[in-house]
Amino acid sequence: MNDRIGLLLCGGFQGTTVTKQARDLIVEQKVSTMILLKKNAESVVQILKLIQDLQYIAFTEGGYKYPLAFAIDEEGGMLNTLFDVEYLSQFPGAMAMAASGDVKLVYDVLKALALQLRHIGFSIILGPVLDVVTKFSHQLVSVRSFGTSVDGVVKFGRACAQGLRDGGLLTVGKHFPGIGSARVNSLLELPYMDESLDQIQRFNLAPFAELIKEGLLDGISAAGCAVPSIAPDETHACLLRLLLTQFLREQLHFDGFVISECLEMDALYHSIGLGQGVILALDAGCDLVMVCHDYKLQVTAIESIRAALADGIIEKSTLEASLARIERVQQQLPSWNQIFPNNSKPELQPFRDLFPLTWSEHQKLSEEAYRSCITIVRDYEGVLPLTHNLDKEEPSNILLLTPLLRPLYPEHDAKSDAEDSQYPGEEVFQQFGHLLADYCKDHNDKCNVLHCTYTANMLSPLHELLIQKSKAVIVVTSEALRNGYQVGLVKYVSVLCGASPLSLSESNRSLLLAKPLIIVATLSPYDFYYTKGIGSAYLCCYEYTNQALKELAGAIMGKLLPQGCIPGEKKFGQGKMKRRYADEAAPSPDKFPLKLKKVIAPKRRWLVDALDLSRDWRLLIWLFVKNMAIPNEEFYFASLGQLLHSNASTQKHFVVRNSSTNVLYGVVMTWVYENYDSEHAQLLKVGSLLVLMVEQSKRHQLIGRNLINRAMRYLTSEAGCKTIQLGGSFPLLTFSEDFNNASQMAAFYNSCGWAVNKKTQLAPQKVLILRDLNNWSVPPKILRELTMVGVRFDICLHKETIFPHLKDCDEPTQRVYNEAISCLDLPAAYEAKIIIALDHAQNVVGSVIIFNSSSLMARYYPFIKDEERDKVALVGGLFAPVIDASYTSLSNILRFGLISSGITYLRTNFNSTANNTKMNQCIIIDRPGEETEAMNIGFEPWKTFHEYYDKLSEVYTPTSDDTL
Repeated sequence: MNDRIGLLLCGGFQGTTVTKQARDLIVEQKVSTMILLKKNAESVVQILKLIQDLQYIAFTEGGYKYPLAFAIDEEGGMLNTLFDVEYLSQFPGAMAMAASGDVKLVYDVLKALALQLRHIGFSIILGPVLDVVTKFSHQLVSVRSFGTSVDGVVKFGRACAQGLRDGGLLTVGKHFPGIGSARVNSLLELPYMDESLDQIQRFNLAPFAELIKEGLLDGISAAGCAVPSIAPDETHACLLRLLLTQFLREQLHFDGFVISECLEMDALYHSIGLGQGVILALDAGCDLVMVCHDYKLQVTAIESIRAALADGIIEKSTLEASLARIERVQQQLPSWNQIFPNNSKPELQPFRDLFPLTWSEHQKLSEEAYRSCITIVRDYEGVLPLTHNLDKEEPSNILLLTPLLRPLYPEHDAKSDAEDSQYPGEEVFQQFGHLLADYCKDHNDKCNVLHCTYTANMLSPLHELLIQKSKAVIVVTSEALRNGYQVGLVKYVSVLCGASPLSLSESNRSLLLAKPLIIVATLSPYDFYYTKGIGSAYLCCYEYTNQALKELAGAIMGKLLPQGCIPGEKKFGQGKMKRRYADEAAPSPDKFPLKLKKVIAPKRRWLVDALDLSRDWRLLIWLFVKNMAIPNEEFYFASLGQLLHSNASTQKHFVVRNSSTNVLYGVVMTWVYENYDSEHAQLLKVGSLLVLMVEQSKRHQLIGRNLINRAMRYLTSEAGCKTIQLGGSFPLLTFSEDFNNASQMAAFYNSCGWAVNKKTQLAPQKVLILRDLNNWSVPPKILRELTMVGVRFDICLHKETIFPHLKDCDEPTQRVYNEAISCLDLPAAYEAKIIIALDHAQNVVGSVIIFNSSSLMARYYPFIKDEERDKVALVGGLFAPVIDASYTSLSNILRFGLISSGITYLRTNFNSTANNTKMNQCIIIDRPGEETEAMNIGFEPWKTFHEYYDKLSEVYTPTSDDTL
């Protein structure tokens, strides 16, 4: 399995030739699929060679059973990975094709495109787009969709998928579950959609369901879009098990492969990290996770899968199912013998040179497709064709106003001085202007076309002068609903052409202007669809490719009669004051009924890593500070760091983190103790879950549950513990001040498999403090009682003397004493000591551990330090007073005596003369309900904590997917 994990990655790289990254993805990581993007594509000839070279590396160096699968995003129109006017036919995009109303034309176009891409070496195309857009919120998908009705998207999507398949490509429907209404959240910079689960089922999913039922989709591309109504905590639909497994797999019965959106998107990178995103995507139902750019992140993705598999976070069966689906894709690829006959590279020839007759047919098909999609939305005053409004004898000017847009085509190697002086984007409509000028010259050689660009700075006096001197004005817009300045500019130009300001608000009729104003929408057809009082005529061409603008110029100047229709709208009747219905009717809500079952949202799996202090220490501090009140941070973290760097064999800790930013979201700390089992004469390992902490903003997302599962798996399977204890006072690392939520804590731990009783196990234990140690004295009454009892208090010098006294102690107490006993031989005077109470026969009948904040024992209690940061005074500690069971009647006075002797010894012997510091405080931790004696001699409550005593003594079974 480990050797095949790279097959789950769809990788990309930077460069137009084979790079080290590309080679390593093949040879080292063994990826199954590569996606080639614009950064990889200069021309058809170049990309032909690139794919061949990469395949040859997989064949000769990678030891691949099957060739690499190469994927491309080539939708036609505006969104193409590869533009090559010489060797690749350019075809319209989805909405433009739908505007033609010709299903057979759509099929023929997509089959032609597939044939050319297949010849280059591509096997997978990310298409068709099956998103149904809404009219006013379609900026994200826009003209990439086939339209605004489910019927239309299904009809043309079906033709598109069939054409691509018949042309030899594997189809990938996108963007599941349908993001036609998605908007971009400007704060999160993340696309999101507001639809409810029911709306998604009945509307967004319908085209996918229909094409899946017809068997036309080989794959599904899961969207990188948030669906807060379904999963408010998830940032991407491609991470939702509810959508990809419960809907897509179980209810729509899709058995093809699913590919994720590129997981390097900022929203995911910063929210949970790429490593976690990869695991969530695979667990949700993706078979291929896409990581397109950074090699370090690609390696992180593969390593995260390995770690999740080893830790049981993701099931082996899940990966096996994905690998099986990927292999089915690989089996449809050409064989190695077809790619490299006789084990050698064949001579490469572009499609145009190898199939000249078919290439010629494709060029005619492209021209027919673009001519069929040009759409007249309105021309009630008959100003089109524009040549009818120009005098054939008199000089006249036509003014073309265009915005600065992103160029689509690769820049030429050499530029003229004039081109070098242009603003970026000025060249987009230059050829369009020349075509208009040529048509004008054919009509009247005295006619001129004046071309000016405009920006958000609106019109200059020169623009206004040119409008005044022109016979007609053509204004080009692009996504005017998103670029509001274009709306304002067109309104102003309309006024300059003779409209009154009041007429601009008219929505039901078009007014005759003194000077014809033609508005052309080059992308969304809805820029001025509803504002009928603006402009003389309104056209749209759905894209600003050279081919579209060529046919647009012909439509404006009368060279052709536009036949297109905005998908889902009414078609303009040329020369008439009415419209007729388009081919497709309004969507019927019952046309594609989905009988989906009621679903239960599955639970998230988090990738859990072992704590790495070199990587996580600084962020662990941040997690503790943000989520816990710490008395003295500097000393606390110095002691905690010392503790975590020692005793490596007894402790192991785990974190959930953002693998991209390394921010920690949660931590669980475990400890392993060895207890001697006298009955069986053997050492038994006992494990303890000491700390479980989750960052506040990430709670209720199952981070704690995943951390507990991983910790328990370690303690039982890896450390070999037969008994697991939840909580403990040694080491004591955290406090909890608020116990009002004790029932909630009990419910949480019980849901993880424990049996916590809030009335007993959750009773708070007190840490007491004596603040004025220097002025404290033994109360006379206690001194008299101790004298009467005849018990002597002394320092334990020989370990053997205390062992019989401790044999009946509970496990937590024994652990503390074992550590204190190991410190008795240390030379430093301030190291831990044990004060013992001796009866007349010199038997040990009581004991207490004493140390100060400079002792090694202090690392197990990192909170031991003066609360005031400006003081360096030492703090003493008295821990675990133990009274022999035979002295039950004298337990109170013996406890007084042990505490008093401990305070006296600390004050007398543990002060540091070298640093001129004196001990001014002392704390004590006693058993619950036994703190009265200490409080009677001057101690007061300081902090509280919970010590859970529930134990599991059976083999631990992690919670299932249903309860995780």
